[in-house]
Amino acid sequence: MHFNDLANELLLHIFQSSADIPSLLALSSTCRHFHSVLASHRLPTLYEAAEAQYGPLFDAIRVVTHNHSQLAHLPRPAPPQSLALLKRLVDVGRVANQWAAVYPNQKWRGEDSTSRRLLNMEERYRLRRACYRMWLYTLAFNTPNHTRAVRLHPQVIRTRALLLRPWPSQHLAEMLDLHAIFRQILHSQICPSNGTVLRRHKQRYPNDHAPFVVTTGFAKARDECSGFQQGYFHSTPHVSRLSMAKNHNQRHGAVEGWGDEITQYYVVEDMLKLHPGHLMYLFESVMGQVSPSDGLPGSWDPMGGSKVAVEQFVAGLGDWFENNGETLVETVGVVVADRGGDMGALREGVEVGWEGIARREEGEGF
Repeated sequence: MHFNDLANELLLHIFQSSADIPSLLALSSTCRHFHSVLASHRLPTLYEAAEAQYGPLFDAIRVVTHNHSQLAHLPRPAPPQSLALLKRLVDVGRVANQWAAVYPNQKWRGEDSTSRRLLNMEERYRLRRACYRMWLYTLAFNTPNHTRAVRLHPQVIRTRALLLRPWPSQHLAEMLDLHAIFRQILHSQICPSNGTVLRRHKQRYPNDHAPFVVTTGFAKARDECSGFQQGYFHSTPHVSRLSMAKNHNQRHGAVEGWGDEITQYYVVEDMLKLHPGHLMYLFESVMGQVSPSDGLPGSWDPMGGSKVAVEQFVAGLGDWFENNGETLVETVGVVVADRGGDMGALREGVEVGWEGIARREEGEGF
C-alpha cells in the first residue's frame, strides 16, 4: 500500500508524531492530499510538533503571557491556541534551543573538554524547562520595581520564593546549572576582565610588548559612553584599552576589558539580571554572529566594538540596573533552606555533575 493511500486517521497520527515543525510542514507540502489532511487539524498538530521541538510549552506559555497585572506564581487560564501565540512560543523556544547548542562548549571546558558531547533529547528538554523558568523569574523580578533598596525586604523575598516553591529541588538544580553557564559566558566572552583580554591579546600578538594605550582623541570622541563605567557598575575605575599592535584594525582600533577581577565580578552580577533572550543576543553580537539590526532595541556604535555595544544596550535599561546584582541564586537558597536542604551541597552536586541538566549516574564519568 502506498503511503498516500493510508487512512486519514493514520496520516494524522504520523503528522502528530513529527519531531519538529519544519518536518511537519515539509511532509504536508509533498502533495495536496497531505496538505488538506493537515489543514483540517492544523493548530492542534502544529502545537504537538512545537511541544516536541520546544517543549515544555506550559512553561513557555507562562513566559510569553506574563504581565505585571498578576503575580508570576499565580496560575493563569490556558490561552486558546492560535498562530499568534505559536509564533511567540517559537521565538522563545529558538532561544532555548540555542542555549542547548551552546551548553556543551561551556559545561565541559579545559580538562573536561574530552568528555564534551551533544545533549540528548531529555537533557535538551531539561535545559529548555530551566531556561523558560529563569526567563519568567527575570520578567517578574528583574524590573525597575525591584531596586537594590528593596531586594532584602522580607515581603519581596517571600514573593520571589513563591515562584520557585512549586518546583522540586532537582529542577532548581537545573536552573542553577544553566545560571552557571550564563555566568561563564558573561565572565569570559561578553564582559571579560582586563587580565583575560590581555592574555588573549598576548596569545594572538606575542611580539607586542606594550599593549596598553591611553584613551584619548578619537577613541574618547567615538565612545559616547566614556563615563558609563565611572558612574555605573559599582564606580568602576578607568579601564585601559589594548592596542592591536601593528596588526590592528583601523575600524576597531582597540579592545577593552571590564576592569580587574573584583570590578568585573560586580559587572557580571548586574548583567545576570538579563533574561536568556537578551544574553543570547549579546553573546551572538560579541561573537559576530548577528548584527545590531537583527534584533533588540538600543543604539549600536559600529565604530565602538563589542564592549561599547554592550554598554549602550545596558544603559538603555534604566538606572535601576545599576549596582543591583541578580537574586535568583539567593532565592533558590531561601527555598532550599525552607525545605531543610543544604544549598552548598546542591551547588556542589551541580558542579560535579550529580545534579543539573547533564547528570551522570553513580560510578559513571562524563
